[in-house]
Amino acid sequence: MTASHAGEQSARWLSNTFRIDPSISSITLLIERETATTPVVLIRPDGSKYYYQDHPDNVSWAATANRDVITLWQPEPGPWQATGKINRHRGISLLSVFEVQLAPLPERIFQHEVFKLDAELRHQDTRLDANYYLKDLSLRAQLIKPDKDETSAFAPVPLVIGDFADDGTGLDAYPSDGKLTAEVLVDTLPGEYLFQAQISNRVLARTHEQPVLVYPMPVTLGFSTPDANGKWQMKVTAASVLLPDSLVVTGELTTPDRQSMAVSGTGANIRLPDAVDPGNYYWQGRAFATTREGREVQLNLMEQVIRVSPPVSVAAVETPPVKTGLSMIYLLAGITLLTALLATGWFLRKKIIGRRKNSPEQQS
Repeated sequence: MTASHAGEQSARWLSNTFRIDPSISSITLLIERETATTPVVLIRPDGSKYYYQDHPDNVSWAATANRDVITLWQPEPGPWQATGKINRHRGISLLSVFEVQLAPLPERIFQHEVFKLDAELRHQDTRLDANYYLKDLSLRAQLIKPDKDETSAFAPVPLVIGDFADDGTGLDAYPSDGKLTAEVLVDTLPGEYLFQAQISNRVLARTHEQPVLVYPMPVTLGFSTPDANGKWQMKVTAASVLLPDSLVVTGELTTPDRQSMAVSGTGANIRLPDAVDPGNYYWQGRAFATTREGREVQLNLMEQVIRVSPPVSVAAVETPPVKTGLSMIYLLAGITLLTALLATGWFLRKKIIGRRKNSPEQQS
């Protein structure tokens, strides 16, 4: 029997020996041991050995109290053998065909769009859960910007948009059932990307890839200035790619004294709770809409800070009245003094000019 004849085989024959043929590029061994025993020793066709604590980089090895999960990349063809306290009823299983099942994303998604991912790691028609395979299954979603500079020696750094575990938290319904459900936020600039979803544990990883176009955020918000009674509105503008009548906005408005109030509404103008106190108001929420192609979208509305100033007092801008009494007396005294000084200056200037004309030097 060879591993290429079937995706999974059970090796319960003499000496726990199994054969790998030359067509296999990678294979995973599920070796069931007796409870609370040490990991097995794996013997290659040439007689050399691999150990849990000592093996090359092309081997991944995880062990629990009663199971070894070993993945071999580019394994040597020929007869292999596992030695140890191997369970006589379950023995060794060989798995060579894994795939991640993931509902594909729309080819065009929006900046700040929120979408749900459902992913499973499967072998043929079987979902691999914690009981069948191994615990600590996780899902990573990321976007990779295509590198158009072919001369660059550095690959683009992926933008991780979500890390999730099969632990029954968030949108994940049941822990360790092999099905991961996650909420992903596309928090990046518009442009072309390669979407990558990888489901893995310490031993095995499978990746789903798909090119996507990220379009600009199709919803913008504005806030009116509160009137004298604190009445104000949120102004919602939807891009032409959305059906304007389909837009629904929900969220929270936090007042300067840290009180949170729920806000929801439809249409271009949504009434807000009265702005009773001046200060910073904080808004955060989500928008739900339908595109003109009929796709339902959910958009994250990032936190905004709105500064509400206190009302301006009418008395503060009135022109103060001109004071009379002593102020008028001081004003007249100042004018009189200034006039006297000017007259004295004019008289002295005229006298100096007259002396110069009568001097002997001027007469000669």
